[in-house]
Amino acid sequence: MTRNNSVDVLRFRLYGNFAHFNQPISNNFRNTYTIIPKTQLLGLIGSILGLSGYKNNRTEPEFYRELFDTLVYISPNLGSYPRFILNYNSLNSFLNNRKDFSGTNVIVKEQILVGPDYEIGIILHEKNELHERLVEMVRENRSIFPIYLGKNEFPASIDSLGVSPAKPNKDEEVIIRSIFPFEYLDKEKTRDGMRLEQLPIRFDERYKFIYKIMAIPNPQGSKVVVKEPNKFIDIDGIKYYVF
Repeated sequence: MTRNNSVDVLRFRLYGNFAHFNQPISNNFRNTYTIIPKTQLLGLIGSILGLSGYKNNRTEPEFYRELFDTLVYISPNLGSYPRFILNYNSLNSFLNNRKDFSGTNVIVKEQILVGPDYEIGIILHEKNELHERLVEMVRENRSIFPIYLGKNEFPASIDSLGVSPAKPNKDEEVIIRSIFPFEYLDKEKTRDGMRLEQLPIRFDERYKFIYKIMAIPNPQGSKVVVKEPNKFIDIDGIKYYVF
């Protein structure tokens, strides 16, 4: 909701006991991203609003059709996320359908995040019915469909943090709490160390992931120098990258 060159941001805590955000690298060893990708976050927001998900790889999901241009930020609330490996038999594995594979099942190793915890911000637009409904649903801690952290076995919880005003950022030297593209970091002038992770940020026209290497700051905020300050917003002096 634009007002006097500022925007309103719906903020909430997103967390759970466990999560798995699958990295499509290997069929029988499934890594997980440590940060919820925006593509999965939009699916979760769609579930809150009652928008349908994937039907097949040729049809645009309703949630993405309605939410693809939604601007968000994603902030880690923890400095690191413990993980463990879960082994299980998969009768639905791609390998089971291959003619040259004689086994009856595949042992799959899957990374599981323990205690995932994030702060999510969503830029609100004036007179947007979906946004108005989302604010109400988050405030009342309601969801049309169940929400999960990557898999049906891992339910998600949400705590509303309210709606905050944000203004455009103009500073190059900032304290940032959200993930942001590594390419925007002035590496020669920044001393704070940060983790890097390649994350899917959107779909292409064939609904394949488009990736970007993202810098992950400390939960308390990292002091950095950025190359494109106008890509960030300012909430009470702390900067967030919206995408």
